[in-house]
Amino acid sequence: MHTPLDLKRDFPMLEVCLLLDSLFACRPVIRLCKHNRWAYIITFKEGSLPAVWQEYQALKTLSPKDVLVVEREGCRQTFRWVNDIDFDGLTVNAFECLEETAKEAKLFVWLTGLPVTAANVAELSGRGGRKRWKIENEGFNTQKNGGYELEHAYSTDAKAMKNFYLLLQIGHLISQLMEKGSLLRKRIRETLGSLRTFSQRLWAALTEILFDLDRLRAILGTRIQIRFDTS
Repeated sequence: MHTPLDLKRDFPMLEVCLLLDSLFACRPVIRLCKHNRWAYIITFKEGSLPAVWQEYQALKTLSPKDVLVVEREGCRQTFRWVNDIDFDGLTVNAFECLEETAKEAKLFVWLTGLPVTAANVAELSGRGGRKRWKIENEGFNTQKNGGYELEHAYSTDAKAMKNFYLLLQIGHLISQLMEKGSLLRKRIRETLGSLRTFSQRLWAALTEILFDLDRLRAILGTRIQIRFDTS
């Protein structure tokens, strides 16, 4: 398993922005990011770093001009931010997005080392902080509850666990290529009706049918192209 030191050694010039859960809102992580010149956006909750949270709330009321309101598609987003908050000898910035629709209102708050302005706060939120939720919900959550059995203890051997997770990631990647790509998406729906039916048929084929190796080699030797549906 690679450590942050390995990442910095192997890719010294790589520009990194870490999207982290609120559990990582702590001095060692922020200090490590500053030391390696990595950008970071960390989910910030009231219960984590209480002193920083209180200072952010106080400074926010003293900066009424640092507000940006964006309205689109029945959703109103109100952004607020405060720069240069002292955190035990370190300096952090905080920003939030209050998202309101006709049904509900949600508040998202983050810590970052990046300077926050009216020109970039929406991008930091949409392409930064909210992406961490997307990784959690559409990545880890799918692997936990979507049939991949991420949380199942298949082995107590650390190396075997890593190998299993690597295979799980490959399987999830292939599934996403099939779901989002143009190669099989249309044909699957036309012939089988749904991706779930295809998955069941594929599992049955892998566990119950002996493959013709010559035919398999011929298929693997055929060049294909997959186009992604980005709509």
